[in-house]
Amino acid sequence: MKSDLEELIEAYEIEKAELEKQISEYVEEEEYIYAHYHNKALRKINKTLDVLKNMQHPFHRLISEEKSKTRNMTKMLASEKYKKYFDLLGGDFFTKQLQEGENKILEWQRAATSQTYDSQEIDDALFDLVKGVLSGFKLYFKSRPDIFARFTLKDRIIEITLLYDKDPDHDHYEWVFRGGKEIKALGFSLKDEQWVYQYHFDEFKDALEIKVILARLIYDIFRYDKRFDSARIVYGS
Repeated sequence: MKSDLEELIEAYEIEKAELEKQISEYVEEEEYIYAHYHNKALRKINKTLDVLKNMQHPFHRLISEEKSKTRNMTKMLASEKYKKYFDLLGGDFFTKQLQEGENKILEWQRAATSQTYDSQEIDDALFDLVKGVLSGFKLYFKSRPDIFARFTLKDRIIEITLLYDKDPDHDHYEWVFRGGKEIKALGFSLKDEQWVYQYHFDEFKDALEIKVILARLIYDIFRYDKRFDSARIVYGS
């Protein structure tokens, strides 16, 4: 059974592959403006994937950097432009560098990881909401100010509303919701100056789609940073 983190990564990988396919098609058709906008979206997805994969494996970033160095060195070795420099240093030098890089990657890939991110709290809260056990709950995922998503069930619709705790000394509205276009792109609508997402109960099979939306809010829009922010669930609407 896949963990929540694995399912999120898989969902982003599918979207990444589709974007790469579309970019390639636009370039072939010389539709460079569309390719440019899709490439911006691809960069955001790659950034989020990097965060999620780094959570999944503590050496992900080191592995990615070493693979990038290996690819660049391999390209340079095949280039006539740098041939004279390689001849001066000797072929054995670069062969040794490539082998050392491959050994590092294998060592990091084999490294055991003790961290797990398979908490079922979000799943449990959503299913309790659907079953009527809960009247609602809040998921806090940003501090200063405390930004949260409020979950309620209205008729046959799960309603997710983005809010934040009021600070008597500051009005954070513009700062909190300055990514309005990005929030709207996720399917939220502005109602009474609040961003609201509606998920029809009849479509509810598991929590994955909602968790993908939450991951995008947390990492793409509100820039969650585990050094400063504290994610938590507060039960009750």
